[in-house]
Amino acid sequence: MFETIKKARQVGAIALERVGEYLELFRISAEIQGQNFVRRVIGYAMAALFVMLSFIFLGMAVIITCWDTPYRIFSAWGVAGLYALIALVVYIGTPSQADSVSAFDTVRDELQQDIKLMKDIV
Repeated sequence: MFETIKKARQVGAIALERVGEYLELFRISAEIQGQNFVRRVIGYAMAALFVMLSFIFLGMAVIITCWDTPYRIFSAWGVAGLYALIALVVYIGTPSQADSVSAFDTVRDELQQDIKLMKDIV
């Protein structure tokens, strides 16, 4: 019985030592996750902006090129239709992607290792 109490004290001491480390690791992981998210959002926003601008100027170039021809109306509606088709394809083709690797995996792995260690001690 005294041996069990001694082991329980050891497990408690290990757990108390590690709580601060878990919190620090969790905070660092949260910061990394936040920085990665911000970088990804900024990158996607910039790419979307320049893709949109290129499509707008491409469409204007096509319409202006066909301005003095009998195909002016057809080219304007063709450009508008092409934009709508591209938007539809992008909407359908863009899956909701979840990042399979999380920064919190490190915290989970550390907790699992400590739980295994505690089980081995007891």
